[in-house]
This record gives sequence, structure tokens and C-alpha cells, in this order.
Amino acid sequence: MKVLLRGVHLKLSDNLKAYTDEHLVAHIERFAEDEASEIDIALVDINGPNKGGVDKECRVTVRMPGMEAVHVTETAETLFQAIDATRDRLEKTIKRAVERRRSVATNGLPYDLNADAASNL
Repeated sequence: MKVLLRGVHLKLSDNLKAYTDEHLVAHIERFAEDEASEIDIALVDINGPNKGGVDKECRVTVRMPGMEAVHVTETAETLFQAIDATRDRLEKTIKRAVERRRSVATNGLPYDLNADAASNL
């Protein structure tokens, strides 16, 4: 899987990169294991480095072959909180998209069972 990580209005520290890899990318890789998949992560400081408040944002777009792109954005006081919230929403959204695709393409059956059922007709 190709991972694109960028910081907007902030510098990405090694600690932040490692946290993103461990807490976000590792959880999403199980859904998108092939090399054609792509996850685009933008960590944003909305108001810039000199202002506080709820202005840290994590924007993630996941592209997998045969599926529409999944985009999730979360805002929080810290980037770590935004990353965790994004991970939770992204896991639910991708699971739902995969299940929807599976049920439409194979009438709810796994691919190998669907092929067996079709051959028995």
C-alpha cells in the first residue's frame, strides 16, 4: 500500500510520523493489502502555529481498486486526538463499504462459495 503523509502549516516530527504509522496506517492496511491501494494523509494546523483552540485536523483519503475513494476528516485540540478519531471513523466506513461491495457483487457470499453455487445451477 502506498502511504502519502504531509503536514499543512506544520512540520511533521519523527514522533508524529511514527504515531500516525502505528495508530492509523497499521489499522487501515488490513483492509487494503495490495500495492495498488493508496492512503493519503494530511495533518493540518488550521489557524497556524501561533494560535490554539480546536484547530488540528486529520484528513484521510483511502483509494482501493474496485471501490470508490473513502474520505474522512476529523478536528480536535491535538493531532493525536484527531488521528485517533479519524482511525475510528475510517475503520467503520471502510468496513461498511467492503460489506456493501461484497453483498452486491456476490449476493452476500464469499467469492469461492459464490463460484461453487453458480456451478451447481
